[in-house]
Amino acid sequence: MNTTIVIVGGGFGGLEAALTLKGVTGDAVTITLIDRDGFHSFVPSIHEISSGKITSRSIQIPLETMLAPAGIRFVRDSVMAIDHENRRVKAASGDLNYDYLVLAAGAENHFFGVPGAEEHSFRFRTPEDAERIRAHLVRLLAEEQKDLHLVLAGGGTEGVEVAGELLDLIKDSGREYGPAGGTVSITLVEAQQQLLPGFPTEARAFAEKYLREQGVTIITGQRITAVREGSLVLATGRELPQSMLIWTGGIKPSPVIADLSLPKDPAGWLIVNDRLHSPADERLYAVGDIVAIQGADGTVPLQRLAYHAQDQGAVAGINIANHLRGKGLIRYAPKYKPQLVSIGRDMGIYTQGNVFKAGSWVVTLKKAVERKHLMSYLTRPLLSSISRKVPGIDLFKRLGLKLPF
Repeated sequence: MNTTIVIVGGGFGGLEAALTLKGVTGDAVTITLIDRDGFHSFVPSIHEISSGKITSRSIQIPLETMLAPAGIRFVRDSVMAIDHENRRVKAASGDLNYDYLVLAAGAENHFFGVPGAEEHSFRFRTPEDAERIRAHLVRLLAEEQKDLHLVLAGGGTEGVEVAGELLDLIKDSGREYGPAGGTVSITLVEAQQQLLPGFPTEARAFAEKYLREQGVTIITGQRITAVREGSLVLATGRELPQSMLIWTGGIKPSPVIADLSLPKDPAGWLIVNDRLHSPADERLYAVGDIVAIQGADGTVPLQRLAYHAQDQGAVAGINIANHLRGKGLIRYAPKYKPQLVSIGRDMGIYTQGNVFKAGSWVVTLKKAVERKHLMSYLTRPLLSSISRKVPGIDLFKRLGLKLPF
């Protein structure tokens, strides 16, 4: 009987799990990937959509285009619930039964119960969110009203990158800019004492100094306690005007796992062991934003980054194949790579461990990473398909020779 594997989510982790599994198992298993969107997006670049430098389509690949050549079934549908006891994914159009499940459903904005925040702010998680932000910004800038107050809630990577895009957009629009007395102002509010939590101290100080020099008002060590139409309130009671509030502060697990009766941590993230399956279900794996990984020494401290999700997807795929063959499972050990943060077109931050560098070259490097990622996922399934049809191609690959086409 053919083994059925279902993967929920076509982001970095889910796509990598699907392609890794197919590469390892070939036609021995049936793989179905389900996602409510029809595209895989390079999410680290969506801030550029908000300024109009790029469009959603320029960083997206149709999932069907990638998966079909690899022999992976794609279902575009919304997942409503997971019945892990009966090994069933409940989707809007019908159920999918599975022998193994990989959850890579991601996360969504967390408004922390702040009154009015969800109603009066723009979300920033998807290309579609960024398109809505762009459209609204263009309308506001076209109105040429006397005062325009743009506010960012959250000074992590997303907040800093969007701030840079707002600066570029305002400059390109021809509107006057200035935090005091100008027609447009940008304010960034961060609950912690510095921007970019989790980054080296030097990088955090640089980002704040650079944005201040560009005219951005930075408020740190303050939480937003209420949002109203046209204003917001800080924990000190101070009220700030806002013409547009973009919410980049914090995430919470996808609602797909909300009712899943498996171990979770206090914040609701799904607990998996270092083999990336639930400790209560050896056939349910999870990767990416939704997981809290428990190793031998406790929770693995890990930022929720795209490259970590990719690595986890590969390990999950290998482990499912190993479990099918009765082989031992491998441990997931995080590999730390450089982080690239762009602050508009002219400046970026590079960090790896405690190493920090800055310059416009970071922006160029990040764009190169984006192109490499999209190209690799466009060509990988095709080459995999060719390798199954052309005799001797595996020999070329093993010997590290260039393919003759």
